[in-house]
Amino acid sequence: MNKKLLIAAFVNKTESGKFLKYIEEEFKIESSKTFKFEIEDDESQYLYTFYIELELGDKINLRDYFRNALIVHKKKASFYTINALNKLIEKEYNLESGNIDYKNYKIDWDKFKNNLILSGNNNLSIIHIKRVFL
Repeated sequence: MNKKLLIAAFVNKTESGKFLKYIEEEFKIESSKTFKFEIEDDESQYLYTFYIELELGDKINLRDYFRNALIVHKKKASFYTINALNKLIEKEYNLESGNIDYKNYKIDWDKFKNNLILSGNNNLSIIHIKRVFL
């Protein structure tokens, strides 16, 4: 039995072809199985998303394979990390960090359509993305 991980990778636009070739060779992922997004306010990079499969119980250190990639989750047309989702809940419900049962709170995902939601340095980042259709 396998588990699928959704990966989001930031790729320099000039390196796109090289990146697609790399994931095909390393993970057997065809370019048709990837999704490319333009990043608002960043003309130098694309965001690529794709799934990798691991055997149940196996782990992966993404830094061994990618410089700028992370495991994300998807809800409607939004991508997010779990930490970012928790920060978003805190912001949307005006909560202070601490002992919060985040599962009790719902997000209106329509408000965050076509966004990548990340957190870092205790801050929430909501980045608008636009799918590039080939």
